[in-house]
Amino acid sequence: MRAATLHVMGPGEGGDAVRGYLARLGIAGSPAADLATLVEIHRRHAERIPYENLHTMLGSPPAIDVGRTLERVAAGGNAGYCFHHNGILTAVLRALGYDVVPAWGHNWDDDAERRDVHVGHLALSVHGLPTDANPGGVWWPDVGCGDALHEPLPLLAGTYHQGPFTYRLEVRPGGWTFHHDPRGSFGAVDVVDEPLTAERAEAAHRSLTDPQGGAYARTLVVQRRLPDAAETLRGCQFTRIGSRPERIALTSYDDWRDALVSLGARLQGVDADALRGLFDRSLAAHRVWLASR
Repeated sequence: MRAATLHVMGPGEGGDAVRGYLARLGIAGSPAADLATLVEIHRRHAERIPYENLHTMLGSPPAIDVGRTLERVAAGGNAGYCFHHNGILTAVLRALGYDVVPAWGHNWDDDAERRDVHVGHLALSVHGLPTDANPGGVWWPDVGCGDALHEPLPLLAGTYHQGPFTYRLEVRPGGWTFHHDPRGSFGAVDVVDEPLTAERAEAAHRSLTDPQGGAYARTLVVQRRLPDAAETLRGCQFTRIGSRPERIALTSYDDWRDALVSLGARLQGVDADALRGLFDRSLAAHRVWLASR
């Protein structure tokens, strides 16, 4: 028996949630499934729906069920990390009529990490949108890389500039490698051009969000990508790279909470005591980090 692949919805599914998601981005109706729409959806998502692990850090990581995630985001809630962001992007694009091919990968910063191949990233490519510069018509949208892409890249090897950042893409049979700008929060990501099984996706999600050492359960991270900058709140440290660079430690709870909101994180339904406890833990870790420098 073939293993079930991760279900990310298909054409016609989740119509109300798709419309709600597009409305949150300020896109009315059912736009044409062309390159201009793909770019506009990607830009608006990157700017308005932050990459974050807030609920994971509060002890309740959201499930990676795409339908539930899309409904939550359409209603104005938080998304989560790459499995959530690229999961709903895949669902929305398919509902609009795009030819979406699923993929997966993992981030790395050195050769040892690169050799540790594991499921750490959900990805996708979109086919059938040729241009003069990209006659093959394959594109890589990715709204789950935090401080990386502001708009899709053509799936062609080369160097690309988006705002103040420079990226490099390597393409090989069966996948590709993205090299982030040197100022980014990770070095690179290797992507494998194949779908995930539901079992592998769930196992990866449990591992990544495990409170006992999961990669996404160690430090609060909230990121958004703007046309001219990338903004990150990591623990108690706010950083803006690109235009108007800034780096500031947020040691006041009110300032820290305001930064969460300004980055687009939604706090409706979040227990105030739990949020204050997360701040206290983040500040304690920040002070330990300062003392170790």
